Amino acid sequence: MKIALIISDHTSERNSLKVGLELEERLNALGVDNTLFDLQDDHNIQIGSYDSIILVTENQGPLISFELYSMILTNRSEWAGKLLLPIITTEEAILGESAYQQIKTIVKSLGAEVITEHTIFTKLRNKFDSDMNLKDQELNFVIDRLILLILSESKPTRSRMRIIA
Repeated sequence: MKIALIISDHTSERNSLKVGLELEERLNALGVDNTLFDLQDDHNIQIGSYDSIILVTENQGPLISFELYSMILTNRSEWAGKLLLPIITTEEAILGESAYQQIKTIVKSLGAEVITEHTIFTKLRNKFDSDMNLKDQELNFVIDRLILLILSESKPTRSRMRIIA
């Protein structure tokens, strides 16, 4: 399995990047082939050679960023059959839920499968130290569970949202 980790976050705190780097480190430790892409650095991301996508994004109000929307549409023919795990970092859960629904609607219309147990992380400021190392045990557990979901390619039958406060 080959996984693309796509980070879309233009905020000063870069919470999505912190979560993405944590995911990358754990996938590497497991020997999983993955590549981290940051839309702040590169808008020309090709996803065709990847089996699964983990998308970590900060919501822009109730929506996703223009850069993320453009990247999805640029790769529209490559989404069919991909497994997507969206993770939203946000200050307000309701706005994160709206952004998740927008992502889900877009990529499902392009033929991707979305893991229905989506995760919205809130209030991440105190969950990482100054070196961007994860120090929160609950978030640690949730990230492990998300990796298990993407690697097993299983999808829960009911949609549930996990909010980290």
